[in-house]
Amino acid sequence: MMQKVEKWATRVTEILSQWPSIEAVTLGEQVGKDLYDPHFFISIDAYYSGFLPAPEERFESFSFGGGFDFSPFGTKDRFLVEELPVRIEYIQKDQVTSRIQGKEGLFALLRENGTYPFYRILHSRILFSRSRWFEQIRSQLESMPASFFSSLRAFFLSRLEHHLNDLEAASIRGDTLLFLVASGNFVRALCSTAFAVNKMFEPSLRILQQEVWNLPILPEAFHARLESFLRIDPELSMQRKTEIAGLLVKSFLHLV
Repeated sequence: MMQKVEKWATRVTEILSQWPSIEAVTLGEQVGKDLYDPHFFISIDAYYSGFLPAPEERFESFSFGGGFDFSPFGTKDRFLVEELPVRIEYIQKDQVTSRIQGKEGLFALLRENGTYPFYRILHSRILFSRSRWFEQIRSQLESMPASFFSSLRAFFLSRLEHHLNDLEAASIRGDTLLFLVASGNFVRALCSTAFAVNKMFEPSLRILQQEVWNLPILPEAFHARLESFLRIDPELSMQRKTEIAGLLVKSFLHLV
């Protein structure tokens, strides 16, 4: 299986590297273990500046694949090769640089994706690099100052308190939909906070639970409280889950 992954990652990279706008191409961590694992796909990030070829041109470039599909925003391509799903994500080089330097768009990125985009940069394998830009970006991420992670903690804690307020409102009103949405947002912000406290970037959602469980610095009773909050149990009312969420928030406030 891994031979096929290498074969097609190399083939895709050969094509991408011919486009003048492509600065670097990386292969993401392999989360799925085999073709029948729902998490399995070949994940390729293509960092670019300027303009990408139009979707029609990209379709022609990857005509060896089947089921070609692209994002209407032009940021992702998907297709199949020998039954292997391939996903290419196109990422603007200048946006990455600005976010890491804290100039523009950092907190908008954090609100939507947490620190996962930074994790991808650190944990991917370089397949092509037109210059030293990607290596320099990776080096910056490896040596971010403590003040950067302090800012992350403060930001994620504020998001955590915001989502806790939504949980409280939903519990009082008996609003099941709001409670469900707020619960997902709360757990995501909780995990982001935990990784920021540990001065680490958060991984893909597909492995988030196992990774957050293993963090060295966590509040007391974190595992038990989070497991209770996640549990699907009709005896755990919205009010009780909101109380558990409040304890989780307080535990992080005391920790930091």
